[in-house]
Amino acid sequence: PLATSASLSHPAFLSAAPAFPTFLFATMSGDAAKKKARKVQDKKDFFLKLFGAVYVLDLLLRYVWGWSSIDTNTYLGTVWFTIVNVCCALSILNGIQTAHGDAKNYENSEDLLYLNVFIQILSIFTGWAKWFYLLVPAYLLYFQCSKKAPPAPVVQADEAPKKKKKKSSRIKFRR
Repeated sequence: PLATSASLSHPAFLSAAPAFPTFLFATMSGDAAKKKARKVQDKKDFFLKLFGAVYVLDLLLRYVWGWSSIDTNTYLGTVWFTIVNVCCALSILNGIQTAHGDAKNYENSEDLLYLNVFIQILSIFTGWAKWFYLLVPAYLLYFQCSKKAPPAPVVQADEAPKKKKKKSSRIKFRR
């Protein structure tokens, strides 16, 4: 007897079907999800250590050692650094979670984060460190100018007249 659609959807038939392909794909996606979660956790741990070290250094050198030179701009600067650091870190973590495979689509956020940390450390010692933020638009300008324009299409002249001329200029030998 031929199997009908009703018999194919019967629970006994479905339980007898091999689960190999589903099991294989579930394991692969589970491994990729675990790898991605591990990478996100590693980055979170790195950011926690980086920010912890920078803010401890900032607290000790700027707020404890240089207490007499603290004003509203110092507090606002620390708030600014915190906002930029947190936004960059969240952007990087989001980029890792949405990446396909080993794609790295958060390089710009990473560059901005490291520049911000560098400026934060440098600003402990000098008030002129904020001028390093001009590197961001300079980098964008460099990036836009360094993109190669598509090559201009090469117009090919007819090859037939050249071949004919070349063929007629040959010396002909008779046998």
